[in-house]
Amino acid sequence: MSDSLYILAVVAATSGAAYAAGRRLGMRAGLVPAALRRAIRLVGACLLFWGGNIAVGAGVALLVRGLGLGFIWLYVNTDVSVLVLSAVQALVFESWRTQHQHEQERAQQTPERADDSTGCPAAPGLAHEPLHGARE
Repeated sequence: MSDSLYILAVVAATSGAAYAAGRRLGMRAGLVPAALRRAIRLVGACLLFWGGNIAVGAGVALLVRGLGLGFIWLYVNTDVSVLVLSAVQALVFESWRTQHQHEQERAQQTPERADDSTGCPAAPGLAHEPLHGARE
């Protein structure tokens, strides 16, 4: 068995186990395509961060060399830790972006608070409504 086939088999087995566990926890199978799209978006963000980190690292290494401040090997920028840290950057950025998007959606769905004539904002949903039992 080739190494590539072995790795794919291991990933397929753990993916199947995760799917079975999710179904036992009540997760709907219909949500898997959306989860795959989000995973692809995360992989794309990871690759962008990874490429950016390698490019910036190479630029800094060449600048340090050019200024005579020392010598940094270019291959250091391709260390696996750069990939792992790029994945963390992508996860944080995508989580932040998603939270921002949800906040914007909530803000569009929530009506603005009505202001009374004194300039004091009214409670949401209670704008200019008399208190229960109060006379106007």
